Amino acid sequence: MKLFNKYKNKNFMYLTNYINSCISNEELALTPEELEYQLLGTSQSTFEEFIHAVLNQSVFPNHNAGLLYKDDQNKLQPIREVPIPVRASIAEKAWLYYVLQTSNSDLFLNSELKQKLLDALLKDISFKDYPLQQHYIDIREFSTESCLDITPQFITHFQTIVQAVQQHRQLTVTNHSESGKIYSNEIVYPYKIEYSPQFNLFCLSCYPISAKRPVKIILSNLSSVSIGTVIPNYDEFIIDFEKQLSNIKLTHPIQLEILNQREAYDRCTYLFSSYDTYCYEQNNKLTMTIYYYHFQEEEIFRNILFLGHYVKVISPQTVVEKIIQIIRSAYENYPK
Repeated sequence: MKLFNKYKNKNFMYLTNYINSCISNEELALTPEELEYQLLGTSQSTFEEFIHAVLNQSVFPNHNAGLLYKDDQNKLQPIREVPIPVRASIAEKAWLYYVLQTSNSDLFLNSELKQKLLDALLKDISFKDYPLQQHYIDIREFSTESCLDITPQFITHFQTIVQAVQQHRQLTVTNHSESGKIYSNEIVYPYKIEYSPQFNLFCLSCYPISAKRPVKIILSNLSSVSIGTVIPNYDEFIIDFEKQLSNIKLTHPIQLEILNQREAYDRCTYLFSSYDTYCYEQNNKLTMTIYYYHFQEEEIFRNILFLGHYVKVISPQTVVEKIIQIIRSAYENYPK
């Protein structure tokens, strides 16, 4: 068996991810039976050979191939104490090279590290064999409302918020809302950063002390962000925040019917990928149920309208009527 063909063998990729996951959290370790279930499609003899190899029980006793060991609970734990480096193919390196040249990558990498990666990738990439271009990397057509501009200030704000989330610290922000109102020096407890693929914008899900309820703030609307002290009783805050989110989740989810035409399936699942959804296909149509919060309603309506006649709202009736009213209003106001 070709156990470790780094590009073609699925066992190599699975085992790499398995080892790295167990190093981060040993509770993710599996028993041999559970590991076999994850590798369905592998013959029994091949699987036994696989287990023998990673436990260094092969027919070659002098060959040290052991990667895992069985702990006291019969779980397969990694012998390594550090993660296995990712082994990228040439095509993946070419893709990464072009991704690193986008402004979004500045949010996650400092300029020095980014340049080192670009220089290293240039040595491995054959642009003749992989003539990638920017429109091959990102084929999305953003809404005209897209307002993401990666400025030095935006990068600083983004990284400050990430630091606050990771360190469980509060923030002081000045937010210019969409309605034009300015909220100056608001103290907020950050929960997480969310990204809208359609509108190409980042939002901060947080708990402003003054509002006493979960809200979303568009990062591009922030004129100032500063990090503060550690959030008191952080674990209790998270429990209470998520409880409030569940309380404001609407009890009647939206159910859509999507036609299998012009990649409507892909576009629909892409637009609603950040929501809690349930899908099933029947009669060449995809039925999607979307569970959401009240403050997400406007964004969901925009996404539904964006999909056009390929999607139909089945329920609830209140949403059906709202969508009809939006379309009717747009038609009546359209210049004749």
